[in-house]
Amino acid sequence: MFQYLLTILMIPLLIHFGNWDQEEDLFVKLFNKIPEQPKEISFTNLFEINNNGGHLQGIQLIKKGEDIFVVATGSSDVYSYYVVTKLGEKNEVISVNQLMQKPYKHAGGFQIFEDYMAIGIEDNSAKDKSKVCIFSISDPQNPSVIPIAQIERNGQPLRSTAGCVGITRHRDKYIVAVGDWDTKHIDFYICENEKIEKGNFKKVYTMETAKLSKQGWIDKSWTTYQNINLFSTNTHLYMIGTGQNSKQQNCADLYQLNWDLPESVQMKKVASKTFSTTQKNNFKAGAGFYFDNHTLKGISCGYNVEETSFFNIYTN
Repeated sequence: MFQYLLTILMIPLLIHFGNWDQEEDLFVKLFNKIPEQPKEISFTNLFEINNNGGHLQGIQLIKKGEDIFVVATGSSDVYSYYVVTKLGEKNEVISVNQLMQKPYKHAGGFQIFEDYMAIGIEDNSAKDKSKVCIFSISDPQNPSVIPIAQIERNGQPLRSTAGCVGITRHRDKYIVAVGDWDTKHIDFYICENEKIEKGNFKKVYTMETAKLSKQGWIDKSWTTYQNINLFSTNTHLYMIGTGQNSKQQNCADLYQLNWDLPESVQMKKVASKTFSTTQKNNFKAGAGFYFDNHTLKGISCGYNVEETSFFNIYTN
C-alpha cells in the first residue's frame, strides 16, 4: 500500500518541458491532463475535533523529503483549526491544531507554498473582520499556530472577510491573493522575499469580479470559489479556483493573470474541468492543487474528519 501511495503521488507527468518563456501553454496542458476520476485514499483519526457549526474548508498536499502530508483547514462554532495527516503505511491524522477562538472561528480556503502556509481566519458571523495569517509549515510533524506574518482586514461586512487565500512567489516577490465573501472581490498583496517574516505586506490591487472583462475567456462563468491557488512559472502567473458551479458540479477553473502593476491585474479564463468524487468528498468542502517539479496534482476532502475518512487525489 505504501509503495502504491508513493507511486501515485510522486510519478511525474510524461511531458517533456522546454523553455517556460517560449511555451506559455504548458501549465494549461498540465491542468488539462489531470484525470477527472480520483484515486481514493482512506485515513484514520483518533483526535477529538469539534464538528459543530462548521466543516473542513481547504486542503493542500505537501511533500517534505520522502514524507507526504495532507493539511486541511476547518471551522467550528468555537475555534478555527487545521489538521495534519501523514500518508504512508498508516495514513493517519498526526495533529489537530487550534488557531483562534471565536469570533475568529472560520479558517477558510488556503494554500501552502514552499515553507509558508497562508490561511484566512475570519469572523464568519459578523463577517466584518478577518486575519490573513502566514505560518511556517517547514516541519509538518511539529506544526506551528503562531503566525510569522499577518494581514488585518476590518470594516465593511462581507467585504472584510477572507474566505479563500492563495500564495506564491512571482518576479522576486511573494504574492497573496485574498477572496472575500463569495469571491466578489480578490485583493492582491505583495511582499519582498526577505521581508515576509516581518509581515511587510501591502495591498496593491483589488479585482471586482463582477466587472471583469471576459473577452477571450473560454466561457463567461465565474464561480463562488471555496479555494483559490496561485502558481508561477518563470514568466506567467496562474490561479486555480475550486468549488461547485451552477450545476452543482465539482469544478476547477484555470486563469492566467497579466501581472502589470501598478496599473492593473488582468485575468483570463483559459481552462475549466469538472471532477468526480467518492466517499462524501466535495469541492465545496475543500479542494486544492499541488505544483512541483513540473507536476500538477489535485486533492479533495469531505466536510468532516471522522474516525475513518477519505481523500480523493487526482493525478496521472
